Amino acid sequence: MKMRILHLLVLSCFVAGYLCQRICLKKADIAFVVDSSSSIWPPNFDTQVHFLYDILSPFDISPTKTQVAAVSYSNVIRPQFQFNTYKDKTGVLGATQNIIHTKGDATRTYKALEYMNDQIFTSQNGARNDAIKIAVVTTDGETNPGGADSYTKEEGKKMTLQQAQRAKDNGVYVFAVGVGKEVNDQELLGIASGPESVIKVNTYEELRENELQDKLIDLTCEAGENTPLPPVTPNVQCEKKKADIIFALDQSTSIGSQKNFSIELDFVNYLIKKLAVASDETRIGAVVFSDDSERRLELRDGINRDSVVDTIHKFKWGTGNTYMDKAFADMREGFLPAKGGRPGLVPQIAVLLTDGSATDPYTAASEANKLKNNGVEIFAIGVKGADRNALETYANRPRNVFFVDELIALNTISDAVLTELCT
Repeated sequence: MKMRILHLLVLSCFVAGYLCQRICLKKADIAFVVDSSSSIWPPNFDTQVHFLYDILSPFDISPTKTQVAAVSYSNVIRPQFQFNTYKDKTGVLGATQNIIHTKGDATRTYKALEYMNDQIFTSQNGARNDAIKIAVVTTDGETNPGGADSYTKEEGKKMTLQQAQRAKDNGVYVFAVGVGKEVNDQELLGIASGPESVIKVNTYEELRENELQDKLIDLTCEAGENTPLPPVTPNVQCEKKKADIIFALDQSTSIGSQKNFSIELDFVNYLIKKLAVASDETRIGAVVFSDDSERRLELRDGINRDSVVDTIHKFKWGTGNTYMDKAFADMREGFLPAKGGRPGLVPQIAVLLTDGSATDPYTAASEANKLKNNGVEIFAIGVKGADRNALETYANRPRNVFFVDELIALNTISDAVLTELCT
């Protein structure tokens, strides 16, 4: 029992520790990733929320000191608030108390961590380069895709660990808080930054224990002071990157309207505005696809940033199916020297943006492989109805795949995508 209390207080004091004026003076961005599944009894969910509230109570919350963000998860991923949503303690504590218990029948921990990586810890949502990054992940069980995804439990658990590792690789110090007998010890260890960052208790009432706080505060302040400042996904400029980049934009019927299609166009143009576009720098091409594919901008013509942005802005939405294979084939031709490509001289990058599954998945995978065999780096950005498994097959590596639940959320991953494009 004492060891459990010790671990809880290490968490409480760590995240509050920089307030110890004697040692811990660093700023912190703290993200709560909160289990909201139906397996949690409503009074226990309230206790969980109060636990988070109690952790935050000692904080000096402001844009220059501690900032807080939160997302809850079950079968749905529900953003609660971002680092730049509330500017003071009153707002953050009030929002924490109002975290909604969605009572979903799945535990999609991987999706919650993916959201945290792609959207919470970005400069666009208030994350800071000079702040310690901390995540507190709570759960009463283990990853379970349920009926929300086509993944098996084992596939879901694997993705949870991949997303947790991605966070840690990006400098996030992760605590894993498990409650009850159904938690998976190995998964908690895989999520957390280390064994000392795993907090496991038998009941939610144990989250209220605080009797060793004074004794541990010096140790936790020291831990906070020794935590290195990690990089945050920056407001990226990519002026030094030379590349051939072709964007493939889904204009199928499921996009829904010209207004929605324009969200795609605005997202792509945001990226382009961060690039050094010129004949001897980065060249831009663009493809639109549905039943057919059409290269509307060749690399040889995509050599002036303002002109490229204006051209793409004027693209009109079409309708039809989602023949990604034709888009991949069109891009493969577009990277040839005759079309303005520079194979072997600069990196060649294909960026696919889609909200659906390939109408002909076998041919799509084959065409994606042909692109990769030609040395092209494929990035895949999926929206709501897209098949993440397929996108991961098309892309060169998992970090090249991004996913959002709605088109309107594309702007929340723009800096993260740009960071990878510029690497």
